[in-house]
Amino acid sequence: MTVQPIFAAVAAALLFLATLSFVASPSAGAQTTAGPAVSRDMIGIVVRDPWYEFGTHPAYPNRPNYIAQERMGQILAEAGVRRVRVEFLVRDRGAGSFAEQIARYDYFINEVAPRHGLSVMGLLGFGLVDIDPRDRAYGLIARTDTDPVYGGGVNPYMRLWLDRALQIMNRYQGRVAAYEILNEQNRLPAEQGFAGGEGIDPVLTGRLHTKLYRCFKRNECDHRSEDPAWRAGITLVIGGLHPRGSDVLLPSGRRLMTDRDYLVELYTSEPFSSYFGAYGAYPADALGYHPYPAEIRLAAPVEEEVGRIDQRLELLRLRLRQALQATSPAAAEVPLWITEIGYNAAYLQQNSAGQAAFLRAVYRQMAARSDVAVVFWFKYEDFPPLSGPNAQHWGIVRIPFVEDPRCPGGACYDPAGEPAFRREAYFTLREVAGLPVERRFLPLVGR
Repeated sequence: MTVQPIFAAVAAALLFLATLSFVASPSAGAQTTAGPAVSRDMIGIVVRDPWYEFGTHPAYPNRPNYIAQERMGQILAEAGVRRVRVEFLVRDRGAGSFAEQIARYDYFINEVAPRHGLSVMGLLGFGLVDIDPRDRAYGLIARTDTDPVYGGGVNPYMRLWLDRALQIMNRYQGRVAAYEILNEQNRLPAEQGFAGGEGIDPVLTGRLHTKLYRCFKRNECDHRSEDPAWRAGITLVIGGLHPRGSDVLLPSGRRLMTDRDYLVELYTSEPFSSYFGAYGAYPADALGYHPYPAEIRLAAPVEEEVGRIDQRLELLRLRLRQALQATSPAAAEVPLWITEIGYNAAYLQQNSAGQAAFLRAVYRQMAARSDVAVVFWFKYEDFPPLSGPNAQHWGIVRIPFVEDPRCPGGACYDPAGEPAFRREAYFTLREVAGLPVERRFLPLVGR
């Protein structure tokens, strides 16, 4: 018998016990809370989309993974989460019809979310159409014409996107409380032959946004509701803007536009201005923003990072006030929804302790602002790659997975959805929500 295996076992036990939360008995260990609790209605998180958890459990082939989705709902409730963001995705090849793919979300939205007190925000992003919006022939920037249903300035991409978005919204009615319209439309990622950093001209995104808002909130166009009263209570959020702004705008090729300028051009665009002229209000219930710290300043201390985020929100608000002060000052006070903010614990010198500290500081600072309604933490789970210089350790939990192109999204997750561990950020989220956090520690023993 050697000593090394014993120490290894003790170390493993210490690590396991140090990452558990106990809430039943105050005598079990030290109970900690730090600072006043943040309103639970402010606490949101970006979850593992139900699109990926379909047919992944051997007991339920060709059906939703009921086990993994239910487990996620349980853990989110335990963490103090009140809001979740899910993205609606459609693949035109090999994943079934549009209706079949949207049905993948039914179990989570209709059963899991209400069972665990979770309010759902649906992301209606570029993923609704399986064509890159930057494609000049078939994307959102393609040539437009007059559509018999949606009016002028519409191309096939826009028509399909609007059709699909309105079908989803009618399907779930009030069971989805909010929708985010597009996502980082001012700065798209590098993929499918595009360099990344491209923004879609705000006239085009404003047109898409306004047509959806008019069709939905005013019950016009196709996909009307016989009793549209429920629509008034649904929050429609301008898609979260990326803080780095646009390197180039498409299709015009204009260079360099800040996030603030993009917002102003959106509000002063012909679609937004026409809607305001007709109805005396802008087609927006909330403004989405993604203040990732590394995009504002690289590798600053946590307090400085959060301070700069606060300053950036002030600049964003100031620019909107300046742009609208002559026409509609009240419209500049639209609530801010932080629809993504997170911290990759594997990035450069970052780690799990820094992630937890950043989460705590973000929620405390955003709760101190009167204009921030909700903050969605990015993200619930880690995703590929697991290791290497591009590792993605954003989650409050790690669900075991292996990268495999045969699985949805290119990774096979544990079919039970059971985390291998909870990061410190999970416990910090409980703390922020005002829930008790207790830890047990093994006593020190002599040799």
